[in-house]
Amino acid sequence: MAKLKIAHIASELSPLAKTGGLADVVNTLAREHEKMGHRVVVFLPYYREVRQMIRVAPSPLLKLPVHLAPGMKEEVAILQTVLPQSKVPVYLVENARAFDRDQLYGTPDGDYPDNSDRFILFCRAVLQAMKEMNESFDIIHCHDWQTALIPAHVRKLYAGEPVFSRCSLVFTVHNMAYQGIFPKETIVRTGLGWGMFKPEQLEYYGKVSFMKAGILYADKITTVSPNYAREIMTPEFGLGMEGLLKTRESDIAGILNGIDEVEWDPATDKNIAAVYSRKNPASKAACRSALMEEMGLPVPGKGRHMLIGMVGRLAEQKGFDLVADAAAKLAKKPVQIVMLGTGERRIQEMIEDMARKYPDRFAARIKYDRALSHRIYAGADAFLMPSRFEPCGLGQLVSLKYGTLPIVRATGGLADTVHQVDIRKKQGNGFAFKAATVDSLVKAVSDAVDCFADEALWKKLANDAMGEDYSWATSAKRYETVYAQCRDKRK
Repeated sequence: MAKLKIAHIASELSPLAKTGGLADVVNTLAREHEKMGHRVVVFLPYYREVRQMIRVAPSPLLKLPVHLAPGMKEEVAILQTVLPQSKVPVYLVENARAFDRDQLYGTPDGDYPDNSDRFILFCRAVLQAMKEMNESFDIIHCHDWQTALIPAHVRKLYAGEPVFSRCSLVFTVHNMAYQGIFPKETIVRTGLGWGMFKPEQLEYYGKVSFMKAGILYADKITTVSPNYAREIMTPEFGLGMEGLLKTRESDIAGILNGIDEVEWDPATDKNIAAVYSRKNPASKAACRSALMEEMGLPVPGKGRHMLIGMVGRLAEQKGFDLVADAAAKLAKKPVQIVMLGTGERRIQEMIEDMARKYPDRFAARIKYDRALSHRIYAGADAFLMPSRFEPCGLGQLVSLKYGTLPIVRATGGLADTVHQVDIRKKQGNGFAFKAATVDSLVKAVSDAVDCFADEALWKKLANDAMGEDYSWATSAKRYETVYAQCRDKRK
């Protein structure tokens, strides 16, 4: 296809600023499309975390006033750096009041109360910067609620501006649970006016939904797995948006995320105790021993114990509380569990309490530590993701690459990628359960334990899993197809 100018607008971008999989998706998709010959840029807030991560100070490009609602104006600066391991320019929106904070979105006690204003500013600053720089893009690709106002702003506030006359708009729903819902007065500060505060526009049960702006005004909508694209059009997962999404059904595509196979490769991973591969898997045992020592877990005295890893945001969505509720039952099984993550204070405390009660069975690190996450994927025998919902999930894809069989709740992208082990047929790549309950979780772990008891079978299944292809190359081509459909739709 013809080469495109693509702008990704995102609130996260690994390795510069990250709380979850969104950051990895934007990073890898941008780099893949650059490799395919497209011209790609990324716009990102200049958080404190970004400043700390960048080794070379970014170059100043311009300063500009951003007009918000009538009588409201903010000054921002646009800086430029480069996405590591690529030539992709990253344009940073600097405003100390909005973005110079310890965390991206909030603290363990809750979101920052002015998140609406912060990301209204970001959206308007991006568009104003494009106008000032006279940068026309074929595709403006917006990610999640933090950037969802941009399609509405382009179609309403910037209609007729030559710089936006040829652009198509793509909006990706990474997680429907985070919709950017704010008090109705927020509509004034968006600059879109009270005329947009009605059910067929941005009104959402008496409040304002930023997510609706993206769904309504983008040319195409994507989400991060085929199954999740179907789920969000149901009441259980649509969270009040299912009716609107059904009206856009022909414009919705579910594209499974991939993983960065350069970063996530046990054959070259510098973060793990010993490298290994599908052809030479023996050193995985050294990674296992090193992980147990690092996490302070004792070597069980008898029998074959399964080491289970968990890495993720400590949130109710991710099901970490289910594991804590199941602790007494799991402690009776021949398993040990290591956990890594940060998140909601209530769940942090549950996890810490579990580790105190059963120190020979559970070990937790309440922090963000990317290197340790590598060692958990490499050292664990199985990887647990008991998510109540999971749009795609990257953890299970990484664990497969590392020969660490996933145990998951069958939802979203987890259902697309984890196929139940059939011990008799000696096939499958993991273990899945349907109900988000303690008993269902414990049953799935027990099934995995039963399979793990057959060492030869487990090794075969793990080796097969390492051969599965979840690279970004296929996914990037599917996004190309969506971009082409956008262009056709706009003609």
